Amino acid sequence: MKIRAFALCLAAIVVASVTHLDRTPASVASGAPAPVSLSAEAVQTAASAAELARLISVFEARVKEHTDELDYLFLGKLYLQRARSTGDVGSYTQAEAALDRALTLYPDDPDARASMARLRYATHDFAGTEQMAAAILAADPMDPGARAILGDAALELGDYAAASDRFTELANRFPNAAAVDARLARLVFLRGDSGGARELADRAETEARAEGVFGVDLAWYAHLCAQINFDRGEYELAAAREKEALAIAPAYYVAEAGLARASAAQGRIDDAIAQYERAVAAVPQPEYLAALGDLYNLRGDTSLARRAYDTVEIIANLSPLNQRLYDRQFALFYLDHDRDLERALTVAEGSLARRPDVYGYDIYAWALYKAGRYAEAAAASGRALVMGTPDARFHYHAGLIALALGETGRGKAELRRALATGPAFDPLLAARARETLVVLRVRE
Repeated sequence: MKIRAFALCLAAIVVASVTHLDRTPASVASGAPAPVSLSAEAVQTAASAAELARLISVFEARVKEHTDELDYLFLGKLYLQRARSTGDVGSYTQAEAALDRALTLYPDDPDARASMARLRYATHDFAGTEQMAAAILAADPMDPGARAILGDAALELGDYAAASDRFTELANRFPNAAAVDARLARLVFLRGDSGGARELADRAETEARAEGVFGVDLAWYAHLCAQINFDRGEYELAAAREKEALAIAPAYYVAEAGLARASAAQGRIDDAIAQYERAVAAVPQPEYLAALGDLYNLRGDTSLARRAYDTVEIIANLSPLNQRLYDRQFALFYLDHDRDLERALTVAEGSLARRPDVYGYDIYAWALYKAGRYAEAAAASGRALVMGTPDARFHYHAGLIALALGETGRGKAELRRALATGPAFDPLLAARARETLVVLRVRE
């Protein structure tokens, strides 16, 4: 009963946090994906897109007829749910307007303040999230939802000690809660223990089922397990867990893209293309489009690849909110494809300033490398590697930076570690790592 009460009182934070926007790319520890809530409230469990649309229409009509803080609050939550389900960035703007109105009518409503904190988190205003959550805790030091989202914000801001403190407090207060163990899995992964992360994620999924979680919320837990499997180089397991997520929630585009990534790692290029095409048809995220373009190129479909890449460029020039949500995806696209490297460096610098975590430092290091600023790149790469996060891209980037500085032994070691961590971490980059090692071997 205690854990169930915890799940209910953290209502709807998952709306903001499972959105899976902006990833670096597709790693378990990045992109603010961890769920907070196990809520059963209606805003989260609308059975279908049609039901969600119906509820939105009902409450849009209600706020036109009369002014009621609760109607605006519920409408804001519904807009957040739609953004989460569809990837529609405009729904965040609508959610902000509705929640602003709710707070204007009732400034001290803790639910409205918590919903605004979730919105800020979902739109990657992590400093704003931290401020709002801290204010909620100042009013109610025992609020578990605020404590959880404060830990989430700390994680994204690179304050891992603070995140650990918040999550440990929650784990002590609510042992064996899925939302807590999922958070701990992310933190443990960041700190270098991928095996421990896998165990925690598996346990979180089991706990989520026992807690009655269903639909996309439950599918997310299977997807988290798949991400960790992928980062460990366990591609068959990753594919199986993504299929499990899709069996739970067939329209879950995040799992579709995850399955595509696992298929590509297994060499099933045609399957991966079809899966990415389905994900892009649902939500054309830059990361998915870039990966799809790469696979088209591998198959020799250069015109389709060009079209996918051009679409990424179009998205990169849309609204400021789009640019903030996908900043790291854009930076990696430019850097990995040697496009507009000056802009890539600017984007990487801005992203790091807003979100100084290990992934931000890795992308910044990669941008500095591409700009020929190798010593600075090495320093930034060192910041990315400081906790031992088992991400193959970190070591791939570190290896090429070391080679550029003439550190051949270190460069080879890092490239080998990248491939040992994830033999097929990226269809193009893993191949380049192997090619580089072959060239170095010939030169010996």
